[in-house]
Amino acid sequence: GSSVLTAFCFDEDNPSEAIRLLLGWGAEHFEEGKQMTKERNLALRQEISAEGNVEIANLISSELGGRRCVIVSAPNTHDDLVGKTCVVEEYIEISDQYKVRMEFTNEVLLLGVNNLKRRDRTPQDPGYYVECKNNRLIRRDFKSNEECRAFIASLGSDVGELSKVGSDAEAKAEQAAADLLAELGLEDLEGPSSSAPKKTNQPAASGKKKKRGGKKKGRK
Repeated sequence: GSSVLTAFCFDEDNPSEAIRLLLGWGAEHFEEGKQMTKERNLALRQEISAEGNVEIANLISSELGGRRCVIVSAPNTHDDLVGKTCVVEEYIEISDQYKVRMEFTNEVLLLGVNNLKRRDRTPQDPGYYVECKNNRLIRRDFKSNEECRAFIASLGSDVGELSKVGSDAEAKAEQAAADLLAELGLEDLEGPSSSAPKKTNQPAASGKKKKRGGKKKGRK
């Protein structure tokens, strides 16, 4: 079958925003389990255009259309943009440039093909964060990728702390249960994996007590 991206491109009910979302996260065109070749992608564009989805066809016609990218070089007046991320909105064929929208500032620029390098969103570098509260999806935006990555990293450390606390609490609970069983004299009911100390029965002393012997001395 086809990939989600390919299927969405043919579905008129899916807005272009959904296609752009998939492209930003690195979705590719697959057909029968194999990634499409450049020739097949060209034919796909023509098929999508024939279906009436001209905007989508134009979006996927270029290599970086709809993709998230990082600026690897920039005009002399924009050296501060190197290393920043943006999203390609469209390819302008007449000038061989991409119209991009900068992340975090929404500034729109025209950059050449050689100025950009594809950088898909990942769980560690998403550019934004979406969470569910009260059955509603809430998007959290940031001022920079560094701030976003720091936030994601803090979520991971919180999970680690919670797991550590959970394991400590579990160990204390097991020890408390073992101590209680020991006090009740039921420690032998524990399984072989129990950490409760086992009591050993001391053998009863056997034999008779020795009596002091000797004759009583009488008075003469």
